Amino acid sequence: MLPRRDFIRRAAGAAALLGMPFQRAEQILCTQSVPLPPGDLLSSDPARYWAGLRAQWLLAQDHINLNCGSVGCSPLPVLSAMIDHILSAEEYREPAYPWFGYEENDRLHALRDSLASYLHVNRDELALVRNATEANNVVVNGLDLKPGDEVLLTDQEHPGGRCPWEQKAARFGVKLNTVVLPKPPASAEEIVERFQNALTPKTRVVFFSHITTVTGVVLPAKEICALARSRGVLLQVDGAHAIGQIPLDLHDIGCDFYATSPHEWLMAPKGTGTLYIRDERLKDLWVNIATANWNNYDMKAYRFSWFGTSNLSVMVGLKAALDFHQQLGPDTPAFMSSHRKYVNGSRAIRNFPSPMRAPTVFTAVSSPSSRIRGKESSTSSL
Repeated sequence: MLPRRDFIRRAAGAAALLGMPFQRAEQILCTQSVPLPPGDLLSSDPARYWAGLRAQWLLAQDHINLNCGSVGCSPLPVLSAMIDHILSAEEYREPAYPWFGYEENDRLHALRDSLASYLHVNRDELALVRNATEANNVVVNGLDLKPGDEVLLTDQEHPGGRCPWEQKAARFGVKLNTVVLPKPPASAEEIVERFQNALTPKTRVVFFSHITTVTGVVLPAKEICALARSRGVLLQVDGAHAIGQIPLDLHDIGCDFYATSPHEWLMAPKGTGTLYIRDERLKDLWVNIATANWNNYDMKAYRFSWFGTSNLSVMVGLKAALDFHQQLGPDTPAFMSSHRKYVNGSRAIRNFPSPMRAPTVFTAVSSPSSRIRGKESSTSSL
């Protein structure tokens, strides 16, 4: 058990940060961590497995959160890591300043290594930002385009991806063209064909969401990227909903830029994001926020993480979230598939679909007495 002094310190920090009574904070965060249920329990006793896993969250017992597409519920190990760092950072015992937004300290170095491995990219291609919206803006505002250049995007883009391009068009005369995605699509080939038909000789960038925010369809990203690259067109992907939901290999996908919001399905702290920039595109972007090293191209992608003093503790929480996610098993989406089967009871649904399967819709259900947060309850995959 923790010494009483540390009990009080953690409880006080949690109470201040989370807005909860001191006694509740002490009860939740100042005890030994709750172990994860054993993996084999998932097949032998799924109800007990999911009940044990739920104990990792502060989510009220009478609530079911279905909208991780806005913000996920961070589990206790993530909250503890973040709160512990907030408190310990103020002791100033570490050699580097306790901040994020300038030089890469040991904690950020370790985080980028882990994220690079998880996303299957080189660490020098990965910038740490604060959400996918910021990452999308870095790309859109950083590219040099001239009046008459065309950008192709879909009709199901989140404002954090669509609006930067709308502003670019309004300021610089860039033309936006739209691919209308059918609801639902008949096949992956239908989607690729619609992109192919919408490309023109003036298309300079193709932008789309890996998982759309409107219908939750998983687009055939690799095939779309291959099509665009064959035409010499840049590929920008909004992966806000993808990280934590589906396995990602960004090199295999073949995009030039990929934005994520780990605070959603990876359940990291709010205010965490990543931006992948393919190595050969690192010099093609201007920074959005200029400070020291804005033109230091030797820094590779980390040049885009220099934007002023920001909260290092949430990045410590992101590392904890990634560790927690990987603790669930090497094929975490399979766990989520099993959960969908469990919550649907006797309803027969398919396993978690690959990006090339026909549309599959999952609907989470609950008891009538439970209060459900979030309106997005379906996910389709192509």
